[in-house]
Amino acid sequence: MWFIIFSIDVKLLELQEVNQMLISDALQLKERAFISLVGAGGKSSFLQRMAQEFIQKKKKIILTTSTKMFISQITLFIKEGQIIETPCAEVMEEGIKNYFEQNRNKGIAILLARRLMEDGNEKFSGPETRYLDKWWRDGLADFFIVEADGAKGRPIKAPDYHEPVIPEMVSNVIAVIGIDAIGLRLEEKNVFRSSLFSNLTGLKLGKKINIETITALVNHPEGLYKNSPDFAKRHLFLNKVNNIEKVQIATNIALAVFMDNQAHISTIIVGDTLKRDGIVLKVINGKIE
Repeated sequence: MWFIIFSIDVKLLELQEVNQMLISDALQLKERAFISLVGAGGKSSFLQRMAQEFIQKKKKIILTTSTKMFISQITLFIKEGQIIETPCAEVMEEGIKNYFEQNRNKGIAILLARRLMEDGNEKFSGPETRYLDKWWRDGLADFFIVEADGAKGRPIKAPDYHEPVIPEMVSNVIAVIGIDAIGLRLEEKNVFRSSLFSNLTGLKLGKKINIETITALVNHPEGLYKNSPDFAKRHLFLNKVNNIEKVQIATNIALAVFMDNQAHISTIIVGDTLKRDGIVLKVINGKIE
């Protein structure tokens, strides 16, 4: 996996080569972070790669959803961690404490409140966000990773009226967009909740998605960062960037987003979650005035 990081904070645009940077380092995460993931276009693989990093660092990790999540998204961690499955928050809390105590204060606890079937696929719901907030304040884990919305496998989406479901104590909100959305026509097979997407961005149904469209989605107050706490750091991950042409497109998106930056994004990471190596290609520092 490889990434480009953009952080615009000095007057002149400056390029710098960077090698072997982890996602967690690219995000400049501290010893603890409460992370909500939103968006589309590789959110599940991003979640998995980030969780694996925390496991390798021997951290205590809680992984769950504030809406609904496919069971298949957590199978990777079944052997490495433990599923704590119960609709009772008190029993779940006790299970978390026992797991980390027995595992010498490291590992990954997957929180599953209820199982359900949807369109022939098995999904699960997580605990109510008020309990996640409490467990964060109580210090039950070093890192909380919470998937906060769904995307039906599309590369890009618009949030529905009830989305995303972001806990109050979240410290970092990471939005994901698949770069392969560029050039696709705005219709439901390409964009989840295409009509809402049209309302947010001003792009008419049937027209092709471009850089301006994505910038509008990112910076709109009802766009990807809707419901995010003001104090939470906001990051954008542009995924599926796997050739020079897409690198240039991603660069142009990053510059366009930072030109306005109504979303108050602190970091833009560009990469491909399907790549094996965690190699950062470029860091761009600058301020656009």
